[in-house]
Amino acid sequence: MFLQSHLGRPDNPPNFVNTKINHLALWILIVVYFLIGWGWYAVFGEKWLNLHARTMTDIEHTHNVGAYVLAFLASIAVNYTLAVLIARTNPTSVWCGLKVALACWFAFIFMEYATISVFSAFETNPWPLICIDMGRPLLGMAISGLVFGAWRKSA
Repeated sequence: MFLQSHLGRPDNPPNFVNTKINHLALWILIVVYFLIGWGWYAVFGEKWLNLHARTMTDIEHTHNVGAYVLAFLASIAVNYTLAVLIARTNPTSVWCGLKVALACWFAFIFMEYATISVFSAFETNPWPLICIDMGRPLLGMAISGLVFGAWRKSA
C-alpha cells in the first residue's frame, strides 16, 4: 500500500523518463559544477596539498585527461540526478530545490565520506581537509539545487 501511494497506481505508474526538466539549465549547471572544482582547488589547493604533506610536483603526473573526463562524467551524473529528483518534487520555490540538493549531499556524499574516514585504518583526515574535500560538492550541489528549484521547465 505504501509503495502504491508513493510510486503510483497500477493504472497510472510514475514516468521517470518523461519527467520535465530544463535541459538548458541542466547543461549550464553541468559546466558550472565542473568548473567549481577548478576554482575550488585554485583557492584551497595549496592548503589541501599541505594537509596531505604533498607538493605540486608530487601530483603533477595525476593530471591526465582521464581524470578530467571522470570529473565531467560525475558532473553530468550529479546534475542529471538532481534535476530529475527536484523536478519530481514539483518545487514551488528556489528553497525546495536547495533542500533536495542538501539532503542528497548529506546522505550520499558526506555520510559515505564520514563512514569511510571513520573505518579507515590508514588515514585520519583533519577537519580542515574534510571541509575542503566536502565543501566543493556542497557548493556545487547547493548552486544546482537553487537553480533547478527556480529555473523549472514549463509544462
